[in-house]
Amino acid sequence: MPHRRPTRVRGEVASTGSSIRVQHTVCDLDVEGQGCVLDPSKEGTDGHEVRTDLRIVDRDRRSLIPTAPEVEPTSRQRSEASTPDEIHRDIADHFALGNYVAALNAAELQLGLDPEDESARRYAVNSRARLETRYTTRIGSLDYVFNLGVPAAKVRWLGLDPQASFLLSLVDGQTTVAEVLDLCKMGRLEALRVFTELLEAKAIVRVA
Repeated sequence: MPHRRPTRVRGEVASTGSSIRVQHTVCDLDVEGQGCVLDPSKEGTDGHEVRTDLRIVDRDRRSLIPTAPEVEPTSRQRSEASTPDEIHRDIADHFALGNYVAALNAAELQLGLDPEDESARRYAVNSRARLETRYTTRIGSLDYVFNLGVPAAKVRWLGLDPQASFLLSLVDGQTTVAEVLDLCKMGRLEALRVFTELLEAKAIVRVA
């Protein structure tokens, strides 16, 4: 193989092979990209090592290796990182602002960490009661009767999960809301929420 004449360059050098030690900013670079040949006569005193885990190093010696994206902590992780007093304040603030869904979620998370937390239990019970009242008020009465407000062929475009689809199948123009809640095999609060969302989306209409 003919000998390739190295090209002299200045600057930082990164290698994708085994680790190399750069003693100065001057080295001989193989023009075909096969590596770097150091010139011992140009070595300085303040050497540093360019390791193989560095892909690119710019002139300001900043690593351009992509950094891992930050992971947002989950609600449970945030709860575990907070003190009970902080969690109770958050629950109370949500409840006072009428954000009963957030208050209920926070209270249930706290109960998962401490099942004996009576304050969280009270807020959970009260939040459920307030939400039930809110959903029932939007429906009007549990004695009302509703029917489909969209053609049956278009129901699939509503993007309902299996439980919500089953609830909707019970809305037949003859069954009252109370009877639908009993038959749908969902939690009462969840069923009221789904029924309210169907009503607000005009997927169902009152007929009696």
